[in-house]
Amino acid sequence: MTSRSALVSLALLAGLGTFTTLPAAASATCPNEAVRPVVQTEASMSQSILCLVNEERAAAGIGTVYSNPQLEAAALVHSRDMVSEGFFAHTSPEGIDFVQRISDTGYTRGASSWLAGENLAWGSGLLSTPAQIVLGWMKSPPHRANLLNGQFREIGIAAVRGTPQAVPVVDGVTVTSEYGYRGPKKANGAKKAKKRMAAALRKRSARRR
Repeated sequence: MTSRSALVSLALLAGLGTFTTLPAAASATCPNEAVRPVVQTEASMSQSILCLVNEERAAAGIGTVYSNPQLEAAALVHSRDMVSEGFFAHTSPEGIDFVQRISDTGYTRGASSWLAGENLAWGSGLLSTPAQIVLGWMKSPPHRANLLNGQFREIGIAAVRGTPQAVPVVDGVTVTSEYGYRGPKKANGAKKAKKRMAAALRKRSARRR
């Protein structure tokens, strides 16, 4: 039976705007980590957040997560929807949750098992930099648990300008990060049949000897 599970991140739905501003790390190595969204591209923000996530994982002795285009697609859809529709939640007003968003990209197709998780964040002004987004996650136990989960191997991050408020803030950002792991591909029916036939032939050959 296929094993499937999903880690539901308990996002603080008030957003990062409620966190106290934290100082940036002294040994900053990720590009643009202290740069606000009004003066950098969405792509560069996403890359900076990925770099910071992997810095935190490395500091905890946990393996790197690598960008996956399917997870990125799922994240981008959700970030854009939250800003344009003015909501901040794992489940959209249409009832689509992150597991369905990820599955719809084909990410889980053919996998013998899979694991998924999602962290959300939004911030404005001084709290809209990549460093503040990641530091906010690290201060929240459920977000930290996803970020430092050693089972996850892949990630998709989408930082979109604007906030999920009734009146979006221009100097703000909304971020979705989708975490994933896929087990080995399931053998198709033909391969399984060939293996069974080969095993039967080996048994017959052994009996004749």
